Amino acid sequence: MKNQLEHLVKKYKNVVPIVADVTEDEERLSSLVKKHDLIISLLPYAYHPLVAKKCIANKVNLVTASYLTPAMKELQESVEAAGITVVSEVGLDPGLDHMLAMESIDKVKEVGATVVSYTSFCGGLPAPEHSDNPLRYKFSWSPQGVLLNTIQPATYLKNGEIVNIPAGGALLDSVTVMDFFPGLNLEGFPNRDSTKYAEPYGIQSAHTLLRGTLRYKGYSRAIGGFVKLGLINPELCPMLSATAPPLSWKELMCQLIGLPTSAKLEDLREAVYNKMNKDERQLEAVEWLGLLGDEPVPVADSIVGALAKHMEAKLPFGSGERDMIVMRNEIGIKHPSGHLEQKCVSLVVYGDTKGYSAMAKTVGYPTAIAAKMVLDGEINTKGMVIPLTKNIYGPILKRIQAEGISYSTQSIIKQ
Repeated sequence: MKNQLEHLVKKYKNVVPIVADVTEDEERLSSLVKKHDLIISLLPYAYHPLVAKKCIANKVNLVTASYLTPAMKELQESVEAAGITVVSEVGLDPGLDHMLAMESIDKVKEVGATVVSYTSFCGGLPAPEHSDNPLRYKFSWSPQGVLLNTIQPATYLKNGEIVNIPAGGALLDSVTVMDFFPGLNLEGFPNRDSTKYAEPYGIQSAHTLLRGTLRYKGYSRAIGGFVKLGLINPELCPMLSATAPPLSWKELMCQLIGLPTSAKLEDLREAVYNKMNKDERQLEAVEWLGLLGDEPVPVADSIVGALAKHMEAKLPFGSGERDMIVMRNEIGIKHPSGHLEQKCVSLVVYGDTKGYSAMAKTVGYPTAIAAKMVLDGEINTKGMVIPLTKNIYGPILKRIQAEGISYSTQSIIKQ
């Protein structure tokens, strides 16, 4: 953190670095908010309502890249009463996914056609040459968020039927091969509730509506092993607290498997192997991460929290390594003539080895552009705003291209 602040101060003369815990010192947060015309919050999403309340109290505009959560939606009336603008979902996903979708959907409606299907997949990945570990993954955003996403429930619409995937890891059994870029060995799985986008996107006519996450093939299989072992567990775990005796990964794994902590390594290995239905790939991932070894388990509130800290240390982007963003939207269109069209929108962005990561660029630039639009009065709607309208997504999609974020569109007429 200190190095990042020093870098910003050297690069930009008008940056004033401040280190503060917004949850501990609300008065300081309020005084910081009061001094500015606009706040950009890139904190974890759970803290946005805290910041938003200070913005409401001080009548200061706010921009975030995170989902407009129920906790934020509850502030809608207060935001309107304060006469301020709160822009959410202007990062990558959510953000550019909405904007690229609405650009295509609005064009479909302009020619009197109908959207009959919509699928959107997005993933933040290591560039192919850096996907050299059993998970084929490295962290470019919240490790705990990445892990928890794999045990969430999901809902989507396929050929007119609602498909529900229960929580607890079933998502990882719903993985499909993604071959739209044959040179990339990708897989995808559904993300959250896709059906809720029918109304805001204005595509209630669609018989298929699916939003999902992209990973390299092998990721879901490896994570599935962690689920089987009980490692993706968000429940409070007192034995991992700072006041508890130190615990090694081998000792924790013995407890999860039901072996005495004095068990021999080969016995633990065999028990873990059996617990994972004798899946060699899953065992390889567990051993590669050192989860059967004597390394201490990080202090955390939960087992998944400890695993996230451990994996963050094991799976960072090294010096000279780059990440990659891949987004693919596919829109099925029925024209008044009866012809069917498949429109594909592709966004691929690589990080710079001596500059910004692809994740930083695709989240940061749209957020920065939206913030400037609020300051310049281009976005002047009072209340909660997300980028679904042409007056917002149009300028942002045009301006990100000047920052090197470009996307391509292809169409295939089917009949």
